[in-house]
Amino acid sequence: MRVSRMWAAAGLAVAAVVAAGAVPAQAATLPFGTVRSIVQQVPFSTANPKTFALPCNAGERVLGGGAFTVGGVHAVITEMQPIHPATGPDSFQVTAAADQFGIAGTWSMQVFAFCAVVPASVQLEIRTLTNPPTSATVDQAVTRCSPGKVVMSTGGRIDNGNGQVDLGTVPTSSGILATGSSAIAKEDADGFAGFYTVTGYSVCGRPNLLASDFQMRRVQVAAAAGVSSLSNLTFCPSGTQLTGFAGYTDLFGTHLQRLTPNLAGGRTAFGGTFGAQSSVTPTFAWNMDTTIFCAQ
Repeated sequence: MRVSRMWAAAGLAVAAVVAAGAVPAQAATLPFGTVRSIVQQVPFSTANPKTFALPCNAGERVLGGGAFTVGGVHAVITEMQPIHPATGPDSFQVTAAADQFGIAGTWSMQVFAFCAVVPASVQLEIRTLTNPPTSATVDQAVTRCSPGKVVMSTGGRIDNGNGQVDLGTVPTSSGILATGSSAIAKEDADGFAGFYTVTGYSVCGRPNLLASDFQMRRVQVAAAAGVSSLSNLTFCPSGTQLTGFAGYTDLFGTHLQRLTPNLAGGRTAFGGTFGAQSSVTPTFAWNMDTTIFCAQ
């Protein structure tokens, strides 16, 4: 029954494609090599939860980011948040927490951020929505870009889930562009008795040339019952660079572990690697939904 509800919730995340008209061809919105991929290893410790905000340089804007937990199947990502503050540098913040089984010994995570000097013409924005507290087995917060803009990255945050509610994000389209995204929270295999909140983020921008300057690639990877981990590597179209991720698993007890960039040389990422795992052996087939956002 809970699995059926999960599939129904996932179905809510598919929506409209871009309806904006094309604009005259111009130079690339973000020329290849201008988006920097940076990483920080959080020190190993027994602290729980762990939160780290990785800042961009002065004058740069954060487009998106990723995470990689190092602590076994009971380390759960609960926040991947792009931050555009009123003052100070932009940053990408990640939180991970141990579930109710805990983590033996020290553990860590890696935090990634994608930073760039963004032209004013992009009109970069973060659209955000926080849902009311809930005890539902699944909840999602849908955010949509302003008219004429498309998604360059996604994010989400779960508050008060105590590591028993994991985070996923999906775009609201299966094509090459999306105008919004959904942050999805789902409880673990044995549920969560408390109330939690989920917040969604869409990082949006206006391209010079629609369906060329900004593109996304969305791939679903399937696992049979009894399989406890999944991985997937997806590449950006030639000449484009990674600006962000979306990822999600559809079965209770499974969760994302890895959303990391693959570098083309220097600090420019040309694709992404996803990983997911299960805290219990799955008794049903399950899927990992992966999306990379790319720009030129």
